[in-house]
Amino acid sequence: MGSLAACDNPAVTHHSFPAFGTNVRIEILDRDPGRTAAAVRDIESHFHTAEREWYAFGSGELARVNARLAKGQPATVSATLAPLITRAIELHARSGGLFDPGVCALVRLWQFDSETAVATANRPPPDAEILALRARQGNFADLRFDGHTLSASRPLCIDLGGMAKGTALERARRILDQFGIRNALIDIGGSSQLAIGQKGKRAWFIGLRDPRGNRVLSRLALAAGEAASTSGDYERGYTRDGRRYHHILDPRTGAPTTGSASVTVLAGDAELADAASTALMVAGPARFHEVSAALGISAALLVAPTGELLTTPEMAIRLGRDNNGRNP
Repeated sequence: MGSLAACDNPAVTHHSFPAFGTNVRIEILDRDPGRTAAAVRDIESHFHTAEREWYAFGSGELARVNARLAKGQPATVSATLAPLITRAIELHARSGGLFDPGVCALVRLWQFDSETAVATANRPPPDAEILALRARQGNFADLRFDGHTLSASRPLCIDLGGMAKGTALERARRILDQFGIRNALIDIGGSSQLAIGQKGKRAWFIGLRDPRGNRVLSRLALAAGEAASTSGDYERGYTRDGRRYHHILDPRTGAPTTGSASVTVLAGDAELADAASTALMVAGPARFHEVSAALGISAALLVAPTGELLTTPEMAIRLGRDNNGRNP
């Protein structure tokens, strides 16, 4: 973890550490460097615990739960994991099943379960293997949860990767509040951000990546307490015969989504924003507005593979406001 502090009072300090397979950056505006350092240490510790315990295929709690569900056995979950499962069930229902942690076994079949697996993947699995797995594997709708014990009528695997960064950001929000820190920006790999307060007299700004180029497509000011989440087909995947295969799978087909290059969502709840950007990648342009409304998302941007943009009315207004009247 590194820290660079300016001489101003209060100073903006910059911190970074690896977590969730990427780089986490934190900017904090505060007068007390000791308090700032302690808060960052707590956030880093929580993020490392979360990435271990919530990873579907490792040795943490969720992996152990999945091992039991795969055998058709019930699994007891901790008080820490239980709220994530409850929220995932809620968001699965609200999205009409488009946010689906039950694609977990398919993620492994496609070799998107780790960076090492992706590095060796160079072709999609045969259609017959996808069909066979879907036939024998349960889906998230088969899950039963009483608040303590999970069970399913068929073998099941749960992947919370579509919301875990957002959940971690909400925990970071609480940590900063406990330390009395009122102004900060937390950025997980450029795809999940949370703004606390402001950067002095101005808002915290983020850049939106062009999914088809190494440039910033647009910039956005985040309101105090607001989170942003971006999902894209440029992350964790490979190209074969001119087609891009990526890790966001459509639960209706068992294959990577095709209608969206990237989706950015703004919300006051980082967990919701994270899950919603995944669901809207699956929804594509045809159901973009419908699913946004169902999830209570008023600010969202979809970039199609052709480069065309689709926005909610609020997002269009904000893009123009934050880019001198010019939308990307």
